[in-house]
Amino acid sequence: MYSILPAFVSALFLGFGVYVLLTEGVTRLSVPFASMCATTFVWQGTWAFLFQTSDPELAGVLVKFGYLFILFLPTTFYHFVIEVSARRSERPLLLASYGLSVVLAMLLAVSDEVVSGYGTFFFGKYPHAGLLHPLHVAQTVLLALRSGWLLLSARRQTEARDRRKLLDLCLLSLGLYGVAATDYAVNYGIAFYPVGAVFIAVSLGILAVTIVRYGLMRPYLLAATVAHEVATPLAAIGMHAEEIGNVLPELMRGYQLAVQHQLCVDGLYPGQSERLSTLATSIRRQVDSTSTVVEMSLASFTLDRLDRRSFEAFPIRSCVNAALERFPFRPGEREMVQVEAIDPQLCFSGSDSLVVFVLFNLLKNALFAIHAVGAGRVEISAASENGYCVLRFTDSGPGIAPDVLPHIFEPFYSTKSHGKGAGMGLAFCRRVADALGGTIVCESVPGLATTFTLQLPEPGSPADRALHESPGKPRRTAGQDYAG
Repeated sequence: MYSILPAFVSALFLGFGVYVLLTEGVTRLSVPFASMCATTFVWQGTWAFLFQTSDPELAGVLVKFGYLFILFLPTTFYHFVIEVSARRSERPLLLASYGLSVVLAMLLAVSDEVVSGYGTFFFGKYPHAGLLHPLHVAQTVLLALRSGWLLLSARRQTEARDRRKLLDLCLLSLGLYGVAATDYAVNYGIAFYPVGAVFIAVSLGILAVTIVRYGLMRPYLLAATVAHEVATPLAAIGMHAEEIGNVLPELMRGYQLAVQHQLCVDGLYPGQSERLSTLATSIRRQVDSTSTVVEMSLASFTLDRLDRRSFEAFPIRSCVNAALERFPFRPGEREMVQVEAIDPQLCFSGSDSLVVFVLFNLLKNALFAIHAVGAGRVEISAASENGYCVLRFTDSGPGIAPDVLPHIFEPFYSTKSHGKGAGMGLAFCRRVADALGGTIVCESVPGLATTFTLQLPEPGSPADRALHESPGKPRRTAGQDYAG
Protein backbone atom coordinates (compact mmCIF):
# COMPACT_ATOMS: atom_id res chain seq x y z
CA MET A 1 0.00 0.00 0.00
CA TYR A 2 2.92 2.36 0.67
CA SER A 3 3.90 2.18 -2.99
CA ILE A 4 0.62 3.75 -4.14
CA LEU A 5 1.74 7.33 -3.44
CA PRO A 6 5.04 7.21 -5.40
CA ALA A 7 3.30 5.41 -8.26
CA PHE A 8 0.59 8.09 -8.39
CA VAL A 9 3.12 10.93 -8.16
CA SER A 10 5.23 9.33 -10.89
CA ALA A 11 2.28 9.32 -13.29
CA LEU A 12 1.41 12.89 -12.24
CA PHE A 13 4.86 14.15 -13.16
CA LEU A 14 4.73 12.48 -16.53
CA GLY A 15 1.48 14.37 -17.13
CA PHE A 16 3.02 17.69 -16.02
CA GLY A 17 5.95 17.37 -18.41
CA VAL A 18 3.86 16.31 -21.39
CA TYR A 19 1.28 19.03 -20.66
CA VAL A 20 3.85 21.83 -20.71
CA LEU A 21 5.72 20.53 -23.75
CA LEU A 22 2.53 20.08 -25.79
CA THR A 23 1.18 23.49 -24.73
CA GLU A 24 4.32 25.63 -24.92
CA GLY A 25 6.51 23.62 -27.29
CA VAL A 26 10.27 23.32 -26.87
CA THR A 27 11.56 26.54 -25.26
CA ARG A 28 14.36 27.52 -22.89
CA LEU A 29 11.84 27.35 -20.08
CA SER A 30 9.90 24.21 -20.96
CA VAL A 31 12.99 22.02 -21.47
CA PRO A 32 14.42 22.33 -17.91
CA PHE A 33 10.89 22.00 -16.52
CA ALA A 34 10.34 18.82 -18.52
CA SER A 35 13.74 17.59 -17.25
CA MET A 36 12.57 18.09 -13.65
CA CYS A 37 9.39 16.16 -14.42
CA ALA A 38 11.28 13.34 -16.16
CA THR A 39 13.79 12.86 -13.33
CA THR A 40 11.00 12.84 -10.73
CA PHE A 41 8.90 10.48 -12.85
CA VAL A 42 11.66 7.87 -13.00
CA TRP A 43 12.71 8.41 -9.36
CA GLN A 44 9.18 7.98 -7.97
CA GLY A 45 8.39 5.13 -10.34
CA THR A 46 11.49 3.32 -9.09
CA TRP A 47 10.52 3.94 -5.44
CA ALA A 48 7.06 2.42 -6.13
CA PHE A 49 8.81 -0.86 -6.99
CA LEU A 50 11.41 -0.52 -4.22
CA PHE A 51 8.83 -0.13 -1.44
CA GLN A 52 7.18 -3.44 -2.29
CA THR A 53 10.09 -5.65 -3.38
CA SER A 54 11.31 -8.48 -1.15
CA ASP A 55 14.29 -9.42 -3.32
CA PRO A 56 17.49 -7.99 -1.72
CA GLU A 57 19.44 -8.08 -4.97
CA LEU A 58 16.70 -6.27 -6.90
CA ALA A 59 16.35 -3.75 -4.08
CA GLY A 60 20.08 -2.91 -4.35
CA VAL A 61 19.72 -2.24 -8.08
CA LEU A 62 16.55 -0.14 -7.64
CA VAL A 63 18.16 1.96 -4.88
CA LYS A 64 21.03 3.03 -7.10
CA PHE A 65 18.93 3.42 -10.22
CA GLY A 66 16.39 5.66 -8.49
CA TYR A 67 19.01 7.76 -6.73
CA LEU A 68 20.79 8.34 -10.03
CA PHE A 69 17.94 10.69 -11.01
CA ILE A 70 17.66 12.33 -7.59
CA LEU A 71 21.25 13.53 -8.01
CA PHE A 72 20.22 15.67 -10.99
CA LEU A 73 16.93 17.06 -9.66
CA PRO A 74 18.33 20.11 -7.74
CA THR A 75 20.38 21.16 -10.75
CA THR A 76 17.42 20.93 -13.14
CA PHE A 77 15.39 23.15 -10.78
CA TYR A 78 18.26 25.64 -10.65
CA HIS A 79 18.43 25.51 -14.47
CA PHE A 80 14.73 26.40 -14.62
CA VAL A 81 15.20 29.36 -12.25
CA ILE A 82 18.09 30.68 -14.38
CA GLU A 83 15.79 30.79 -17.40
CA VAL A 84 12.95 32.40 -15.45
CA SER A 85 15.21 35.12 -14.07
CA ALA A 86 17.16 35.46 -17.37
CA ARG A 87 20.52 35.27 -15.61
CA ARG A 88 22.74 33.91 -18.37
CA SER A 89 25.79 34.78 -16.25
CA GLU A 90 24.88 31.80 -14.05
CA ARG A 91 25.82 29.37 -16.84
CA PRO A 92 29.31 28.54 -15.46
CA LEU A 93 27.85 27.64 -12.06
CA LEU A 94 25.09 25.64 -13.75
CA LEU A 95 27.61 23.64 -15.77
CA ALA A 96 29.70 23.08 -12.64
CA SER A 97 26.62 21.76 -10.84
CA TYR A 98 25.77 19.43 -13.70
CA GLY A 99 29.41 18.29 -13.69
CA LEU A 100 29.27 17.52 -9.96
CA SER A 101 26.05 15.56 -10.50
CA VAL A 102 27.73 13.51 -13.22
CA VAL A 103 30.71 12.75 -10.95
CA LEU A 104 28.41 11.70 -8.10
CA ALA A 105 26.39 9.57 -10.55
CA MET A 106 29.56 7.77 -11.67
CA LEU A 107 30.60 7.16 -8.06
CA LEU A 108 27.09 5.94 -7.30
CA ALA A 109 27.34 3.39 -10.11
CA VAL A 110 30.76 1.95 -9.16
CA SER A 111 30.92 2.32 -5.37
CA ASP A 112 28.96 2.76 -2.12
CA GLU A 113 30.36 6.24 -1.41
CA VAL A 114 27.16 8.10 -2.34
CA VAL A 115 24.52 5.53 -1.38
CA SER A 116 25.56 2.64 0.84
CA GLY A 117 22.91 0.00 0.42
CA TYR A 118 19.50 0.50 1.98
CA GLY A 119 17.66 0.44 5.26
CA THR A 120 14.43 -1.40 5.97
CA PHE A 121 11.58 0.65 7.41
CA PHE A 122 7.88 0.09 8.12
CA PHE A 123 6.99 1.27 4.60
CA GLY A 124 9.67 -0.73 2.81
CA LYS A 125 13.30 -0.30 1.77
CA TYR A 126 14.99 3.11 1.39
CA PRO A 127 18.53 4.24 0.35
CA HIS A 128 21.13 4.66 3.08
CA ALA A 129 23.53 7.60 2.88
CA GLY A 130 27.17 6.92 2.01
CA LEU A 131 30.23 8.96 2.96
CA LEU A 132 29.81 11.40 0.03
CA HIS A 133 26.05 11.79 0.40
CA PRO A 134 26.45 15.01 2.48
CA LEU A 135 28.09 16.54 -0.61
CA HIS A 136 24.85 16.07 -2.54
CA VAL A 137 22.85 17.49 0.39
CA ALA A 138 25.12 20.56 0.48
CA GLN A 139 24.73 20.95 -3.29
CA THR A 140 20.94 20.88 -2.91
CA VAL A 141 20.96 23.50 -0.14
CA LEU A 142 23.30 25.83 -2.01
CA LEU A 143 21.32 25.58 -5.27
CA ALA A 144 18.03 26.20 -3.45
CA LEU A 145 19.46 29.29 -1.72
CA ARG A 146 20.96 30.55 -4.98
CA SER A 147 17.66 30.00 -6.78
CA GLY A 148 15.82 31.97 -4.12
CA TRP A 149 18.30 34.84 -4.42
CA LEU A 150 17.93 34.93 -8.21
CA LEU A 151 14.13 35.03 -8.01
CA LEU A 152 14.14 37.77 -5.36
CA SER A 153 16.65 39.80 -7.39
CA ALA A 154 14.52 39.47 -10.52
CA ARG A 155 11.47 40.52 -8.52
CA ARG A 156 13.21 43.66 -7.26
CA GLN A 157 14.30 44.60 -10.77
CA THR A 158 10.86 44.50 -12.35
CA GLU A 159 7.96 46.89 -11.87
CA ALA A 160 5.56 44.89 -14.04
CA ARG A 161 2.74 43.59 -11.84
CA ASP A 162 2.15 40.40 -13.84
CA ARG A 163 5.81 39.43 -13.83
CA ARG A 164 6.01 40.03 -10.07
CA LYS A 165 3.09 37.65 -9.63
CA LEU A 166 4.84 35.04 -11.74
CA LEU A 167 8.03 35.35 -9.72
CA ASP A 168 6.03 35.12 -6.49
CA LEU A 169 4.58 31.81 -7.68
CA CYS A 170 8.08 30.58 -8.52
CA LEU A 171 9.25 31.54 -5.01
CA LEU A 172 6.30 29.63 -3.50
CA SER A 173 7.22 26.63 -5.63
CA LEU A 174 10.83 26.85 -4.46
CA GLY A 175 9.67 26.97 -0.83
CA LEU A 176 7.64 23.79 -1.26
CA TYR A 177 10.58 22.18 -3.03
CA GLY A 178 12.74 23.02 -0.03
CA VAL A 179 10.31 21.28 2.33
CA ALA A 180 10.68 18.13 0.23
CA ALA A 181 14.36 17.99 1.20
CA THR A 182 13.30 16.66 4.64
CA ASP A 183 13.31 13.23 2.98
CA TYR A 184 17.10 13.29 3.24
CA ALA A 185 16.66 12.54 6.97
CA VAL A 186 15.40 9.07 6.08
CA ASN A 187 18.71 8.43 4.28
CA TYR A 188 20.36 8.84 7.69
CA GLY A 189 18.10 6.34 9.48
CA ILE A 190 15.30 8.53 10.83
CA ALA A 191 12.15 6.46 10.39
CA PHE A 192 9.22 8.28 8.80
CA TYR A 193 7.34 7.86 5.56
CA PRO A 194 9.09 10.11 2.96
CA VAL A 195 6.35 12.45 1.74
CA GLY A 196 8.73 14.87 -0.03
CA ALA A 197 7.35 13.79 -3.38
CA VAL A 198 4.00 15.33 -2.43
CA PHE A 199 5.60 18.73 -1.90
CA ILE A 200 7.58 18.41 -5.13
CA ALA A 201 4.38 17.42 -6.95
CA VAL A 202 2.59 20.54 -5.68
CA SER A 203 5.70 22.64 -6.41
CA LEU A 204 6.02 21.55 -10.03
CA GLY A 205 2.26 21.65 -10.45
CA ILE A 206 2.36 25.36 -9.57
CA LEU A 207 5.15 25.87 -12.08
CA ALA A 208 3.26 24.00 -14.79
CA VAL A 209 0.18 26.21 -14.33
CA THR A 210 2.40 29.30 -14.16
CA ILE A 211 4.15 28.48 -17.43
CA VAL A 212 1.00 27.65 -19.35
CA ARG A 213 -1.61 29.97 -17.87
CA TYR A 214 0.55 33.07 -17.48
CA GLY A 215 2.96 32.39 -20.34
CA LEU A 216 6.29 33.19 -18.70
CA MET A 217 8.15 33.11 -22.01
CA ARG A 218 5.31 34.04 -24.33
CA PRO A 219 5.95 37.83 -24.56
CA TYR A 220 9.60 37.25 -25.40
CA LEU A 221 8.88 34.47 -27.88
CA LEU A 222 6.19 36.60 -29.53
CA ALA A 223 8.50 39.59 -29.73
CA ALA A 224 11.31 37.50 -31.20
CA THR A 225 8.93 35.90 -33.72
CA VAL A 226 7.47 39.23 -34.82
CA ALA A 227 10.94 40.78 -35.07
CA HIS A 228 12.17 37.91 -37.23
CA GLU A 229 9.09 37.83 -39.46
CA VAL A 230 9.19 41.61 -40.00
CA ALA A 231 12.97 41.92 -40.34
CA THR A 232 13.20 39.38 -43.18
CA PRO A 233 10.86 41.15 -45.64
CA LEU A 234 12.30 44.51 -44.60
CA ALA A 235 15.77 43.34 -45.56
CA ALA A 236 14.41 42.13 -48.92
CA ILE A 237 12.70 45.49 -49.54
CA GLY A 238 15.95 47.28 -48.74
CA MET A 239 17.88 45.14 -51.24
CA HIS A 240 15.25 45.75 -53.93
CA ALA A 241 15.41 49.49 -53.24
CA GLU A 242 19.19 49.48 -53.71
CA GLU A 243 18.79 47.57 -56.97
CA ILE A 244 16.21 50.09 -58.18
CA GLY A 245 18.54 52.92 -57.22
CA ASN A 246 21.37 51.38 -59.26
CA VAL A 247 19.42 50.83 -62.49
CA LEU A 248 16.90 53.69 -62.38
CA PRO A 249 19.30 56.41 -63.65
CA GLU A 250 20.11 54.36 -66.76
CA LEU A 251 16.44 53.56 -67.35
CA MET A 252 15.49 57.22 -67.03
CA ARG A 253 18.30 58.24 -69.39
CA GLY A 254 17.05 55.74 -71.98
CA TYR A 255 13.46 56.91 -71.50
CA GLN A 256 14.43 60.55 -72.02
CA LEU A 257 16.35 59.67 -75.20
CA ALA A 258 13.35 57.74 -76.47
CA VAL A 259 11.10 60.75 -75.84
CA GLN A 260 13.57 63.12 -77.54
CA HIS A 261 13.66 60.91 -80.65
CA GLN A 262 9.88 60.57 -80.58
CA LEU A 263 10.07 56.83 -80.07
CA CYS A 264 7.48 57.12 -77.32
CA VAL A 265 5.22 59.72 -75.75
CA ASP A 266 6.27 61.30 -72.47
CA GLY A 267 3.58 60.03 -70.09
CA LEU A 268 5.14 61.33 -66.88
CA TYR A 269 3.61 64.17 -64.94
CA PRO A 270 5.65 67.37 -64.53
CA GLY A 271 8.33 66.85 -61.93
CA GLN A 272 7.65 63.11 -61.68
CA SER A 273 10.96 62.12 -63.25
CA GLU A 274 12.82 64.17 -60.63
CA ARG A 275 10.89 62.48 -57.82
CA LEU A 276 11.66 59.04 -59.25
CA SER A 277 15.37 59.67 -58.80
CA THR A 278 14.88 59.92 -55.04
CA LEU A 279 12.53 56.92 -54.83
CA ALA A 280 15.18 54.35 -53.86
CA THR A 281 16.64 56.62 -51.20
CA SER A 282 13.20 57.23 -49.70
CA ILE A 283 12.42 53.51 -49.57
CA ARG A 284 15.80 52.79 -48.01
CA ARG A 285 15.19 55.48 -45.38
CA GLN A 286 11.80 54.06 -44.47
CA VAL A 287 13.21 50.53 -44.27
CA ASP A 288 15.98 51.67 -41.94
CA SER A 289 13.52 53.58 -39.78
CA THR A 290 11.13 50.62 -39.50
CA SER A 291 13.98 48.21 -38.76
CA THR A 292 15.09 50.44 -35.90
CA VAL A 293 11.55 50.49 -34.49
CA VAL A 294 11.42 46.69 -34.64
CA GLU A 295 14.78 46.38 -32.87
CA MET A 296 13.71 48.91 -30.23
CA SER A 297 10.42 47.09 -29.64
CA LEU A 298 12.27 43.83 -29.10
CA ALA A 299 14.69 45.55 -26.73
CA SER A 300 11.79 46.96 -24.70
CA PHE A 301 10.61 43.40 -23.93
CA THR A 302 13.98 42.48 -22.46
CA LEU A 303 14.71 45.59 -20.37
CA ASP A 304 13.42 43.92 -17.19
CA ARG A 305 15.76 40.97 -17.84
CA LEU A 306 19.04 42.87 -18.10
CA ASP A 307 21.93 41.43 -16.13
CA ARG A 308 23.61 44.54 -14.76
CA ARG A 309 26.72 42.61 -13.78
CA SER A 310 27.45 42.14 -17.49
CA PHE A 311 27.51 45.90 -18.19
CA GLU A 312 30.61 47.18 -19.98
CA ALA A 313 32.21 50.59 -20.55
CA PHE A 314 31.24 52.35 -23.81
CA PRO A 315 32.36 55.77 -25.14
CA ILE A 316 29.36 58.06 -25.36
CA ARG A 317 30.84 59.70 -28.48
CA SER A 318 30.73 56.36 -30.31
CA CYS A 319 27.02 56.02 -29.47
CA VAL A 320 26.31 59.53 -30.76
CA ASN A 321 28.23 58.83 -33.99
CA ALA A 322 26.44 55.50 -34.47
CA ALA A 323 23.04 57.11 -33.97
CA LEU A 324 23.80 59.85 -36.48
CA GLU A 325 25.11 57.35 -39.05
CA ARG A 326 22.09 55.06 -38.78
CA PHE A 327 19.31 57.62 -38.38
CA PRO A 328 17.16 57.92 -41.54
CA PHE A 329 17.57 61.67 -42.06
CA ARG A 330 15.48 63.33 -44.72
CA PRO A 331 17.22 65.73 -47.11
CA GLY A 332 18.63 68.70 -45.23
CA GLU A 333 17.99 67.30 -41.74
CA ARG A 334 21.54 66.17 -40.95
CA GLU A 335 22.74 69.76 -41.30
CA MET A 336 20.37 70.77 -38.51
CA VAL A 337 22.22 68.59 -35.99
CA GLN A 338 25.33 70.03 -34.37
CA VAL A 339 27.55 67.89 -32.11
CA GLU A 340 29.92 69.67 -29.78
CA ALA A 341 33.37 68.18 -29.15
CA ILE A 342 33.01 65.12 -26.90
CA ASP A 343 35.96 63.63 -25.02
CA PRO A 344 36.61 60.19 -26.63
CA GLN A 345 37.56 58.88 -23.17
CA LEU A 346 34.18 59.80 -21.68
CA CYS A 347 32.42 56.49 -21.06
CA PHE A 348 29.30 55.16 -19.38
CA SER A 349 28.61 51.73 -17.96
CA GLY A 350 25.76 49.86 -19.61
CA SER A 351 24.56 48.91 -23.11
CA ASP A 352 25.58 50.90 -26.18
CA SER A 353 22.70 49.62 -28.34
CA LEU A 354 20.11 50.80 -25.81
CA VAL A 355 21.66 54.27 -25.63
CA VAL A 356 21.65 54.46 -29.44
CA PHE A 357 17.91 53.69 -29.36
CA VAL A 358 17.43 56.52 -26.84
CA LEU A 359 19.28 58.91 -29.16
CA PHE A 360 17.08 57.77 -32.06
CA ASN A 361 13.96 58.70 -30.11
CA LEU A 362 15.34 62.07 -29.07
CA LEU A 363 16.43 62.85 -32.65
CA LYS A 364 13.04 61.87 -34.02
CA ASN A 365 11.19 64.06 -31.53
CA ALA A 366 13.55 67.01 -31.95
CA LEU A 367 13.31 67.01 -35.75
CA PHE A 368 9.53 66.68 -35.56
CA ALA A 369 9.42 69.75 -33.28
CA ILE A 370 11.72 71.74 -35.57
CA HIS A 371 9.62 70.92 -38.63
CA ALA A 372 6.54 72.09 -36.72
CA VAL A 373 7.94 75.65 -36.62
CA GLY A 374 9.73 75.43 -39.96
CA ALA A 375 13.28 76.02 -38.75
CA GLY A 376 15.70 75.33 -35.93
CA ARG A 377 18.65 73.23 -34.88
CA VAL A 378 19.64 70.36 -32.58
CA GLU A 379 22.69 70.55 -30.32
CA ILE A 380 24.25 67.49 -28.68
CA SER A 381 26.91 67.71 -25.97
CA ALA A 382 28.32 65.46 -23.26
CA ALA A 383 30.47 65.92 -20.16
CA SER A 384 31.56 64.19 -16.97
CA GLU A 385 29.77 65.43 -13.85
CA ASN A 386 30.08 63.93 -10.36
CA GLY A 387 30.76 60.38 -11.53
CA TYR A 388 28.14 60.45 -14.26
CA CYS A 389 28.34 60.69 -18.03
CA VAL A 390 25.85 63.48 -18.79
CA LEU A 391 24.47 63.82 -22.31
CA ARG A 392 22.47 66.94 -23.17
CA PHE A 393 20.19 67.05 -26.18
CA THR A 394 18.77 70.48 -27.03
CA ASP A 395 16.43 71.53 -29.84
CA SER A 396 15.20 75.02 -30.69
CA GLY A 397 11.69 73.91 -31.52
CA PRO A 398 8.46 75.32 -30.08
CA GLY A 399 9.11 73.88 -26.63
CA ILE A 400 6.77 71.91 -24.38
CA ALA A 401 3.85 73.49 -22.56
CA PRO A 402 4.10 73.51 -18.73
CA ASP A 403 0.94 71.42 -18.35
CA VAL A 404 2.28 68.80 -20.79
CA LEU A 405 5.85 68.55 -19.45
CA PRO A 406 5.03 66.42 -16.35
CA HIS A 407 3.44 63.74 -18.54
CA ILE A 408 5.88 63.30 -21.44
CA PHE A 409 7.51 60.14 -20.01
CA GLU A 410 4.18 58.43 -19.37
CA PRO A 411 3.40 55.43 -21.63
CA PHE A 412 0.96 56.16 -24.47
CA TYR A 413 0.92 59.90 -23.71
CA SER A 414 1.37 61.88 -26.92
CA THR A 415 0.44 65.33 -28.19
CA LYS A 416 1.02 64.32 -31.81
CA SER A 417 -1.89 63.72 -34.14
CA HIS A 418 -3.16 60.18 -34.68
CA GLY A 419 -0.66 58.15 -36.69
CA LYS A 420 2.27 60.45 -35.89
CA GLY A 421 3.23 58.82 -32.59
CA ALA A 422 2.06 56.24 -30.06
CA GLY A 423 3.51 57.88 -26.95
CA MET A 424 6.00 55.08 -26.28
CA GLY A 425 9.29 56.68 -27.36
CA LEU A 426 10.02 58.78 -24.27
CA ALA A 427 8.58 56.08 -22.00
CA PHE A 428 11.14 53.72 -23.53
CA CYS A 429 13.89 56.29 -22.90
CA ARG A 430 12.91 56.51 -19.23
CA ARG A 431 12.91 52.70 -18.90
CA VAL A 432 16.37 52.49 -20.48
CA ALA A 433 17.75 55.18 -18.16
CA ASP A 434 16.33 53.36 -15.13
CA ALA A 435 17.64 49.98 -16.31
CA LEU A 436 21.15 51.42 -16.74
CA GLY A 437 21.08 53.01 -13.29
CA GLY A 438 20.70 56.57 -14.57
CA THR A 439 18.05 59.21 -15.15
CA ILE A 440 16.57 61.23 -17.97
CA VAL A 441 14.89 64.58 -17.35
CA CYS A 442 13.52 67.36 -19.52
CA GLU A 443 13.56 71.16 -19.24
CA SER A 444 11.66 73.30 -21.71
CA VAL A 445 11.01 76.97 -22.28
CA PRO A 446 8.03 77.37 -24.66
CA GLY A 447 9.03 79.23 -27.79
CA LEU A 448 12.74 78.95 -27.02
CA ALA A 449 14.26 75.48 -26.48
CA THR A 450 13.85 72.01 -25.02
CA THR A 451 16.70 70.11 -23.35
CA PHE A 452 16.75 66.42 -22.47
CA THR A 453 19.49 65.41 -20.03
CA LEU A 454 20.51 61.76 -19.92
CA GLN A 455 22.67 60.86 -16.93
CA LEU A 456 24.45 57.47 -16.83
CA PRO A 457 26.99 56.12 -14.31
CA GLU A 458 30.63 56.23 -15.37
CA PRO A 459 32.61 52.97 -15.06
CA GLY A 460 34.02 52.56 -11.57
CA SER A 461 32.00 55.44 -10.12
CA PRO A 462 30.17 54.98 -6.79
CA ALA A 463 26.88 54.77 -8.68
CA ASP A 464 28.28 52.08 -10.97
CA ARG A 465 29.66 50.04 -8.06
CA ALA A 466 26.35 50.30 -6.21
CA LEU A 467 24.55 49.16 -9.36
CA HIS A 468 26.72 46.04 -9.64
CA GLU A 469 26.46 45.24 -5.95
CA SER A 470 22.70 45.68 -5.73
CA PRO A 471 20.64 44.23 -8.60
CA GLY A 472 17.53 46.15 -7.55
CA LYS A 473 16.20 49.04 -9.57
CA PRO A 474 17.82 52.35 -8.48
CA ARG A 475 15.55 54.93 -6.96
CA ARG A 476 15.12 58.41 -8.39
CA THR A 477 15.10 61.27 -5.97
CA ALA A 478 12.24 63.76 -6.01
CA GLY A 479 14.47 66.35 -7.64
CA GLN A 480 15.35 63.97 -10.45
CA ASP A 481 11.76 63.00 -11.12
CA TYR A 482 10.24 66.37 -11.97
CA ALA A 483 10.00 65.58 -15.67
CA GLY A 484 7.90 62.46 -15.58
